[in-house]
Amino acid sequence: MPWPPLDRVPWATLRLRLTAWNTLVVLLMTVASLFAAHFAARATLYDDADAELRAAVQEVVLALRDLSPDIDAVVAEIGRKATSHERRGWFVQLLEERGATLWKSDLCPTEVADFPPGNLDRDENVVQVGPYRYVRLRVVRPGQPTYHVRVGTYTTGLDASLASLLRVLVGVGAVLCLSTPLAGWWLARRATQPVAAMLQTAERLKPSRLADRLPVRGSGDELDTLAVTINRLLDQVAAHVSRQQQFVADAAHELRGPLAAVRSAIEVAISHDRTAESYRDTMTEVLDETCGLSKLANDLLTLTETSDESRPLAAGRVDLAAIARQSVAMFSATCEERGLVIDIDAPEPTPVLGDATQLRQVLGNLIDNAIRFTPSGGRVDVRLRTDAPAAAAVLTVTDTGIGIAAAHLGHVFDRFYKVDSSRKHDEGGRSGGLGLSICRAIIERHRGTIAVSSTHGAGTTMTIRLPSAPPPQTAHAPKPASAPRARDEQSKGVEQPG
Repeated sequence: MPWPPLDRVPWATLRLRLTAWNTLVVLLMTVASLFAAHFAARATLYDDADAELRAAVQEVVLALRDLSPDIDAVVAEIGRKATSHERRGWFVQLLEERGATLWKSDLCPTEVADFPPGNLDRDENVVQVGPYRYVRLRVVRPGQPTYHVRVGTYTTGLDASLASLLRVLVGVGAVLCLSTPLAGWWLARRATQPVAAMLQTAERLKPSRLADRLPVRGSGDELDTLAVTINRLLDQVAAHVSRQQQFVADAAHELRGPLAAVRSAIEVAISHDRTAESYRDTMTEVLDETCGLSKLANDLLTLTETSDESRPLAAGRVDLAAIARQSVAMFSATCEERGLVIDIDAPEPTPVLGDATQLRQVLGNLIDNAIRFTPSGGRVDVRLRTDAPAAAAVLTVTDTGIGIAAAHLGHVFDRFYKVDSSRKHDEGGRSGGLGLSICRAIIERHRGTIAVSSTHGAGTTMTIRLPSAPPPQTAHAPKPASAPRARDEQSKGVEQPG
């Protein structure tokens, strides 16, 4: 069925979709990274500030332990330390056991001084009060009053640093938001260039331009693999089209001769009055030509059906030895009439999986070919053996006929190939050149092989190898298939190879 033309939507192109997905993924990762960097920086700054506050608290605790119970001396020492750290924004507050303020430094904000101590039973607390952060430590000594020491600092500096970092991160994010689509478009364009080249080549492909192939960059990536695979498919398509064109041309050539002969005979017959005997001779000639045309048409139909892999093969368990004996018996009278000896050596059943009718047609074609090209006094031998290691049945048809020249051996299975110039036979009958092509198509459908060996002037041997059938208990039941179409009996005769 014809495919409708594709309407290319600009926003639906692969390049644009790759760019969009790349931009989305990069931006999401960038936003996540920026947030992670901001929170990591904040955690690091506050952890460092808490460590410094804990160190300062320990200094106050040491002074308290050394100078206690002289509280005035303790306050003087704490005040001195607080004054020395004023440039860092530190403040100190000393509380009694129940939380009442005993002393605080000048920089201690009211918000912190009035902030409830909370759980005083805990040895340490880290508290954030608005823009202030402090560490509270409980100081307990045997026989001495319990005190609480608060050492804190302003966090505005930390927040300013974080704000500066956030501005930098936002700037980086903005640059990435602008550059990511451009970079993604460039990358997508580079990645889809081979695909675009493939599309351009594919659009140029026509039955008249079957030599065009997709470009292969040699990078070894998936696109190269795709191009190579498509090129192999195109090679097969081109070869198939070439074979079909040649087949049609050869068939037309084969049909043209008989049709021209029929037309010429009729035109001559009707050109002027003739005797009844003359008309009878003309009709006999026309009948011979139409029989040849009928046989050629049957052979073409048989070749088409046997070459069609979509048609099911009526494969069943058949005895190749019995088929061979039947075929030899059918040609025994013909051999006797021609003065030939025909012999068969198939001593035991040889089961194979296949269509008995088609296999019988192959054997009949090969034996008929051997008989027609073997002069009187010669012989035709049919031999069947089992190749146990290869699980195959091997059937040979050997004659002592005129043989085939070496130059023609590679073409005897080609359609319409003829070697009449080197293989004259006494009948003078016409050969359509399809017999051996049909034999090969049937044998290949049976997963077998057919080969020819010949010595010009000494005879020819046809060798068929078919897979042996498994034992009956493991053989699968054949799939049902429609009965083959009836054939003219002449279609069972082989054509002269070529």
